[in-house]
Amino acid sequence: MSKKSHFLLGFVLGAASSLAATYLLTPQTSEDLKRKFSEKKDDLADRAADYYDYARDATAEWRESAEDFVSDLKAKAQKPVEEADLTTFDEATAALKDELTDAPEVAVNDEFDDIVLDGKSAFAQAKDQDDAPAAPEAPATPEADAAPDAESDTPEA
Repeated sequence: MSKKSHFLLGFVLGAASSLAATYLLTPQTSEDLKRKFSEKKDDLADRAADYYDYARDATAEWRESAEDFVSDLKAKAQKPVEEADLTTFDEATAALKDELTDAPEVAVNDEFDDIVLDGKSAFAQAKDQDDAPAAPEAPATPEADAAPDAESDTPEA
């Protein structure tokens, strides 16, 4: 917040100094300069007062709406909790728990077309495949090596 206020103060002072320098360096009589400077000063003061009033009204409205919101929250928090609400909540929670625990993990009908993977069995199966010893390769024979070379010399149609 202070960075914004410092920027605003610097902006206002810079604008005022540039305005004063412009009026002082222009070729006009001193009476004209004094009259224009006082008019601009009065206009600027009126604008600043208008903006101040606008900001004060806006913050008053925000403060009032925030106070209303907080008072509503306090009123809701201070209401006595009825026991009937808690019992119905507990009953609804128990019913939902029963419904979810009774649900089958795998579909019982054929219309179910989603893919269901059991992570434990899928990973165990992949691990078993990795752990299985690899089948030894057949030793290479010179006849087997010569056969592919003969095929590579013939052009394919």
